[in-house]
Amino acid sequence: MTKQNHPSKTYYPTYDVISQKNEWDEATQSVIFERVHSKEGNVLSATHKRTLQALSKCLFPSHLGEHTLSISMVLDQRITNKKLSTFPREARFTKEDIIIQGLENTEQESIHQYHLPFFQLDKNDQLSIMEAWKEIDGDPRIWNPIKSHLFHSTLTSELIKIIYADPHIWSTIGFAGPAYPRGYYAFGPHQFDEWEAKPHDENLL
Repeated sequence: MTKQNHPSKTYYPTYDVISQKNEWDEATQSVIFERVHSKEGNVLSATHKRTLQALSKCLFPSHLGEHTLSISMVLDQRITNKKLSTFPREARFTKEDIIIQGLENTEQESIHQYHLPFFQLDKNDQLSIMEAWKEIDGDPRIWNPIKSHLFHSTLTSELIKIIYADPHIWSTIGFAGPAYPRGYYAFGPHQFDEWEAKPHDENLL
């Protein structure tokens, strides 16, 4: 689906999954609170974070509003807490090493081609660099030994986990959030229980 035919508004404009937080158990509330109020890590530099934010907007363009989680802050915290010390399949570098080196390589490639940091490029130039990763696996003078396709797949996999852990995104897509004891009572067509997201088709303009 392209940006042109994405809906410009959510199907669920009145839905807020956080309104159900008092129904969650204490452990779940604590996890969600820490996720939304993530603390700063101490591994990624300011340049890393600017490059990461620019890449994330290219990889996951937001058609329904900005994410409420700070992607760079959450990823930095995960790296700091050694959550990315494992190896992708058939790779000889850890996820942490791949992402950090990949961010530095992206910046180097941007300066080499356009004489500007990646986050300062216009969107078309950013996408041009990323498209080249698929065809020629990046500039071999820069992407060695960590290849651009490995960086792309590793970063994308980690960002998906962060983006879809955002309660705001849950509300946007109508996801009911963490489970808790609740029953289904509305079984008829176009009927919804109180806790369910209710679509508003008239808002999809």
